[in-house]
Amino acid sequence: MIVTYSAIVLYMLLAGVVSALLTVVAWRHRSVPIIQPFLLLMAAVTVWIFGYAGELMSSSLSTVLLLNDIEYLAVPVVPVAWLFLVLVYTGRGHYLTRRTVPFFFIIPVLVWLLVVTNLLHYWFYAGFFPMTLDDTTIWIYEHGPLFWLHIGYSYLLTFTALVLAAGRLFSSTRLYRRQSAILVLAASIPVFTNIAYVSPSIPFPEYDLTPISFLLTGIILAIGILRYQLFSAVPVAYSRVFSAMGDGVVVVNRKNRVLDLNPVAEEIAGFTSTDAIGHELGAVIPELVPVTEASFSKKDQCRIEIRRTKKGPRYFDVLITPMSEGLVADGAYLCLLRDITDRKQAELALSEANKKISLLTNITRHDITNKIVAVHSYLELIRELATDPVQIDYLGKQEQGLMAMNEQIAFTREYQQLGTEAPVWQDAGTVIRGAQAHVDLGKVSLVSTIGSWEILADPMLDKVFYNLFDNAVKYGGPGITTIRISSHCDGNDLVIVVEDDGAGISAQDLPRMFERGYGKHTGLGLFLSKEILAITEIAIHVTSLPGQGARFEIRVPPGKFRGTA
Repeated sequence: MIVTYSAIVLYMLLAGVVSALLTVVAWRHRSVPIIQPFLLLMAAVTVWIFGYAGELMSSSLSTVLLLNDIEYLAVPVVPVAWLFLVLVYTGRGHYLTRRTVPFFFIIPVLVWLLVVTNLLHYWFYAGFFPMTLDDTTIWIYEHGPLFWLHIGYSYLLTFTALVLAAGRLFSSTRLYRRQSAILVLAASIPVFTNIAYVSPSIPFPEYDLTPISFLLTGIILAIGILRYQLFSAVPVAYSRVFSAMGDGVVVVNRKNRVLDLNPVAEEIAGFTSTDAIGHELGAVIPELVPVTEASFSKKDQCRIEIRRTKKGPRYFDVLITPMSEGLVADGAYLCLLRDITDRKQAELALSEANKKISLLTNITRHDITNKIVAVHSYLELIRELATDPVQIDYLGKQEQGLMAMNEQIAFTREYQQLGTEAPVWQDAGTVIRGAQAHVDLGKVSLVSTIGSWEILADPMLDKVFYNLFDNAVKYGGPGITTIRISSHCDGNDLVIVVEDDGAGISAQDLPRMFERGYGKHTGLGLFLSKEILAITEIAIHVTSLPGQGARFEIRVPPGKFRGTA
């Protein structure tokens, strides 16, 4: 084998080194979907370049044909890889499935078989003849009919990819317009070089300069990767719907760099997409950084309210959602910003009003309580002086009225606290024991077999059981001996039963047991109990028959109870 060297060979080897380096870089990020077709492309180009360089350095026809056979493992794959790359880049990667991808390689496999068996039929290459240039022997191929079918298929795929990539040139984001221009330019150079090679009138009929043109392609792609974040900041979810959304949308990667944002987010940030994309989120919307970092650590959705003072105070409800893995090398997160300024201002105004009302209520309740204490003291003094039985009876009724007033004022204090704190998980057994401690049961025994359950309810849950126990003792009659608390599951609900063996409740009282003001005393205890439970959608109802005791059922819906070890 006679080895020859020329400037063409040196350029070819340089192009091969560049494509090989890009192949190595792509291999390190092969888990990213858009890198996978790029890896296939660069690997195929590398085989093509080094194979053709070997052809140019050999004067032996058998060696040249062997290297050509090796080249054609890669040559027909190049246009297929270009198409795959553009499909993924333009958001059409879902067309590439395990069923569709093999069809694209049918023609490349047939082409390779035709090349390998060409000496049996000469359908791909009609013949070979040597040419001597500068004391170098180069073998020239005469193209057969099936060669042109291969060229037609390759050009069809390549120009389809060029059209798809050119569509991104009209993107509203400058960065992605530049990326698309880089892709189109990088693909066009080898395409038109190859067209020049296969055309009848070419300036250098002895050389196929297509492999060497990949040197320029590699340089252009390297510039795109280093300067314009090609393949690391690809267009994500940018469409008419994305642009027309009324909420702000910002896409960031795990390095907290902005990948994309819609017009509403541009207005919120005070930056155009050109100025924001590729920059750190802290320089665009710094208030988002803590919540994005929290979402990164949890790899899950994260929600928070933020306040921005730029252009006046504005409030936003922010939802951070991880996007599908592999869209970019570092993962992508979608930040949805909904302007809740009007709602927040109304909430703040309502909160301020409630504070003022609460303050006024506390002061008024305190003053009224003091007046009641004073009136009660005067009644006690009058009672010591009174001798007329009628007067004594009237004084007793006045005292009862004062006691009722005092109880209603106490109720307003408790009702005012209702819902002021967030519901919490509470151990049912602990709550029952706490309520029992505040009730004078006398000779009545309390038996609890409720089991190990936690209930999500208002912190005033103990008031519910206190009222049920207190009512049972007061109105159960002299025959009451036991109050029982148990639980069971009914479908998806947990049912807590509080029942006694007392006198029971009359049929006419049952429908109105939980009405405000209805009952033998103030009629406020059961009403308050129902309101406490309703905060977390827990229902309570009563079933009773006269002489057979009272039975209250507390029905806890799914999600509001859980078992404990």
